[in-house]
Amino acid sequence: MKISLIICIVLLSAIFSGCAGQQAEEVKAVQQEVTVGISTDVDNWCLDKFPGGDARFVWSQIFETLVRVDTDLKIQPGLAESWETPDDGKTWRFHLQEGISFHDGTPFNAAAVVFSYGDEAYARTTILRAVAHVEAVDEHTVEFVLKRPMPLPFYLTHVAWPVMSPTSVNEQGEFVKPVGTGPFKFDHQIDEQKIVLVRNDAYWGEKPTLEKVTFRVVPDATTRVMALERQEVDMIIKVPEAEVSRLDGEPDITVHRRLTTITDFLQFNCQRAPFNDLAVRMAVAYAVDTEQMVATVLEGIGEPARGRPFSPVMMFANPDLDLFEANVEQSKELLSAAGWQDIDGDGLLEKDGETLNATLLVARGAWAPRHVSIAEAVQGALREVGMEVEIQLLDRGVGRKLETAGDFDIILRTGYFVWGPYPRHFFIHHTNSPWGHFQDEEYDQLVNAADMTANLEKQQELYFKLQDMVIERLPSFYLVHEEKIVATNVYVQGYTITAEAPWLNLEGVYMAEKK
Repeated sequence: MKISLIICIVLLSAIFSGCAGQQAEEVKAVQQEVTVGISTDVDNWCLDKFPGGDARFVWSQIFETLVRVDTDLKIQPGLAESWETPDDGKTWRFHLQEGISFHDGTPFNAAAVVFSYGDEAYARTTILRAVAHVEAVDEHTVEFVLKRPMPLPFYLTHVAWPVMSPTSVNEQGEFVKPVGTGPFKFDHQIDEQKIVLVRNDAYWGEKPTLEKVTFRVVPDATTRVMALERQEVDMIIKVPEAEVSRLDGEPDITVHRRLTTITDFLQFNCQRAPFNDLAVRMAVAYAVDTEQMVATVLEGIGEPARGRPFSPVMMFANPDLDLFEANVEQSKELLSAAGWQDIDGDGLLEKDGETLNATLLVARGAWAPRHVSIAEAVQGALREVGMEVEIQLLDRGVGRKLETAGDFDIILRTGYFVWGPYPRHFFIHHTNSPWGHFQDEEYDQLVNAADMTANLEKQQELYFKLQDMVIERLPSFYLVHEEKIVATNVYVQGYTITAEAPWLNLEGVYMAEKK
């Protein structure tokens, strides 16, 4: 038996050694450069504005965070090797990795963390507004003192708030260029065309095989697919759902799929008619068949949410929620009981002289091309139960103004406020949220309590209750859990798709010979 085991081990070692040797030869023989097709350019690099569009895919190659998540959304040390809170989340002390340098050779230390999260940093005016101050305890220890308890490490996983070198700005505080600690460093950018990165040969982690990464801006999704097929780019993100099946059948292309932390949803304005009536919101939930939507409109890409706020991959996602089953008759009964009747026989419901109608706002652009098709499916489903829906495609800025002012009926949104695996999204329905337009004191209290405890068991209890409440009170109806699609040419090897939306993991990628 022992002899057999030894033989097996020797054989396996020989096999793996052979594979490694073959890979090394492939790498040596091929230029290690990859071109990635993305939908939008990086519109900013500094800390004074949230990076929009596909910027975070690029940022995640250059910058790193104190805490990170792995491909399965498990919290891992990043630039901080450990952390603790002595007072249940009011103060957090991070112990930094030593011997790390930024791309320009300046040292990564506590001063850089203070620069990145201090008074002038964008992070302090947004998600980290609860931070009272950040101070360097010593060269490799930094302390965050908060205004209230907060599970801070979860928030620090998001690459939109990375650690940047103080040399990213000049003496006048003006941004110069992005300088991080990541596996790739910034080389140059041609606006609306491409961003070029080169390997950080002094990287403190596992050094990438790729020597150069070019992000090519191709706004149109169909054009990106064609560029991939012609090998003008080596890989593309945001593949249209309608293209997945065809690409999956092409022998020279690999389609990578993974359920993400993102969920599309209908957000109701619960402060004006008709959606100030829970019965009307419930009628929408029963009318819209999310299983059919995924199967037909999205061609099997994604997972039907049926009202569930969190993707199953999310931390604290409740697996036992009582979800909605599509039921057109139940929808009609709810509307009828609420006083909506088809008085003139035109198929639309009326009440007190008003027709049951709503405007559905959809953001124009490349963020989620599927939204137009989803909106049209919602429009058709609600027409069947007597509600007229007008779809308005708006630029993101215009939609945000209407949303903040409360001048909307329904918005089709993508679930953000989700950092790493952590369910920050619930704040969107809080009374104090500028975007929610839903007021519920009990809900607010639960959100506040959940976001002020560092105790994981207590957090789970509170977040389970919040998910039940969202199903019961419907500030929003959740439609589809996103399945991320990345397509690569077969000569792109070693790519692992991740569940967390902003990340594009290129560290293990290498280029084999084109055939």
